[in-house]
Amino acid sequence: MSTPIAQATAYLEKLEADRLTAIELSEQKAEEAKLIAAQQEGFRAAMEIFARASPVDNRELQPESGRRRARRDIKLLILRELSFSGEPMATTQIAKAIGYIPERTETVLKRLEIGGKLRRDQRSDRWALVITNQPSERDAGAHEFSSATAAAA
Repeated sequence: MSTPIAQATAYLEKLEADRLTAIELSEQKAEEAKLIAAQQEGFRAAMEIFARASPVDNRELQPESGRRRARRDIKLLILRELSFSGEPMATTQIAKAIGYIPERTETVLKRLEIGGKLRRDQRSDRWALVITNQPSERDAGAHEFSSATAAAA
């Protein structure tokens, strides 16, 4: 058996070895912390250089929350689509052509039918443009403008 002095000496040597290991680990951690700090500094410098070189405004990166796109005139889109096609079209075809919801497209189509601008073929369930010989106010203004422009030229 070992003597109590030998046990105490062995314990002190073990404590000293633990202390040296802890110091070594602390030094490694300190070196690691220094490397991380150097990386951060380099990254900050790169960001600063990039910010000076790039003319991007920070407002361009943020989505516009207050501004919405202008509302589309669905009636006009429907009338234009039917006049361009020249053929009767189904509600789903019209909705797809103007990029609108089919249910709401049908509501607008019914309103245009009540206004006399469209007619619905009951057999084929297609909508057609009603052609009239009377110019509307919008057409009359455009005609006067074009006539005045032509006379001035």
